[in-house]
Amino acid sequence: MLLFIAQLPFSAKFLSSFPPPPKKPSTRDREYLRTSEINAMIRSAKKVGRHGVRDGAIILLMFRHGLRTSD
Repeated sequence: MLLFIAQLPFSAKFLSSFPPPPKKPSTRDREYLRTSEINAMIRSAKKVGRHGVRDGAIILLMFRHGLRTSD
């Protein structure tokens, strides 16, 4: 016994006629490091361990290119 189920037509235009849901306001304040704080991190990274220059360069690269950890 075969059953045929009718499919409803679907169009992306149909979905675009509805406005997107409102965005929830963020409850978290954004925190940015000041340039002096970045420089202090780079200086301290250069003093610790045998790869200090590399570690300082990584911190500088992350700061300049806006890299950050994910939440």
